Amino acid sequence: MFRFALPALAACCLTSAPLLAQEDDAFSLQGTATMLAAEAGRAAEAGDWEAARRALEAALGLKPQHPAYLSGLVRIGLNTGDADLIFDALERMADAGIAVTLSNLGDADESLRVMQPDRYAALDAAMARLTSPEGEAEREARIAYDGLIEGLAMDIETDRLFLSSVSGREVLLIEPFDRETYTVFADAEDGLYSVFGMAVDSRNRVLWVTTGVLPQTGLPEGETGETALVALDLITGDVYRRYTIDGADRMADIAVRDGIVYVTDSGANRVYRLQTLNSDLELLSDDPRFASLQGLALAQGGLYVADYALGLWRVDLDDGAATLVRSGSESLIGIDGLGATRDGERLIAVRNGMNPHQVFAIDFAPRGRIVSGTEILLRGHADFGEPTLLDVEDGRVWLVANSPWSQYPDDGTGPAGAVAPLVVLEIDLD
Repeated sequence: MFRFALPALAACCLTSAPLLAQEDDAFSLQGTATMLAAEAGRAAEAGDWEAARRALEAALGLKPQHPAYLSGLVRIGLNTGDADLIFDALERMADAGIAVTLSNLGDADESLRVMQPDRYAALDAAMARLTSPEGEAEREARIAYDGLIEGLAMDIETDRLFLSSVSGREVLLIEPFDRETYTVFADAEDGLYSVFGMAVDSRNRVLWVTTGVLPQTGLPEGETGETALVALDLITGDVYRRYTIDGADRMADIAVRDGIVYVTDSGANRVYRLQTLNSDLELLSDDPRFASLQGLALAQGGLYVADYALGLWRVDLDDGAATLVRSGSESLIGIDGLGATRDGERLIAVRNGMNPHQVFAIDFAPRGRIVSGTEILLRGHADFGEPTLLDVEDGRVWLVANSPWSQYPDDGTGPAGAVAPLVVLEIDLD
């Protein structure tokens, strides 16, 4: 996970350092945008602010509403005294749903206020709206757990709630009669490493989980681990079968419909499919443009896959061809968890890649390749820390509200400080 904050990102945009480790493919959207950002950085270092601006605008043409590139334009405006450029970039951020604290602009804040008071007031009001709470949610569960939780799944038939632990290498079970206590449903003895995505398969009565290895896994010395899709008996937690595929790196999120399972691989940037319990994992899509695949959901007759760095892909279920969805004004960058409503008409997304964190619904124009609008479902909730994954069932959304990723650095240490009780929130869509 990474964060977007104005000062840090503005500096990042105007240097030649890559934004993400995956951004090394010059022929991908991500790679090309990264090269343009690096070009902007070199131009800025040479004092050629106009060349830096043109390069960032070109990068934004590939990755619309990217907060790092927009904040880079702000930085250029600050260095050149171009108030219109600063206002334009900040207004584009506000339209994209990206909040910025204007006081972080330092002395320029007051100057902008004086130079264009009406425009400043409108921008300040827009930023205030973005940071104000919106939507309602009920606390479904709250458990004291000294570990890193990533995902969840709800068994709607029994009202049992499952949580996936990255650091504990286990699946937790929370019963409906006690939402503050958990038991271990499956763990390392069942061949689990870090557990990421989960999904209940009502047709086959199994709990699907993905497992793999990260620095936060905490493997004992001599253990190497692997990534796999695992089917657990929904009642006992026993392993029914384990599925692997050549070339897999880190299987992550899961979507299930009619017993067919779809899985993203966040390490290899591929999408897999499992047709039946007794078949083998198959490669559905491995488009070289994929940059950072996360959640996925079936809607509008296709498979939608969140790309943390680029937005949303629509993957054809027949041939695996991927099309980057054209966004509206709202940024689709930074989406982690993804689900779909029961009728398959809307997507429900968790965005944690920028300020503010939020849950929002996505609507599409006919054919499902263009976003027609978005609706904020939850923002600024008192229990929000870092929301991650969700489950959408029976007109309701359940989500992990405060996953403690920030306390578990990539060097394998952690937690840094006491871990707050884990909260699961429920949103009623009806």
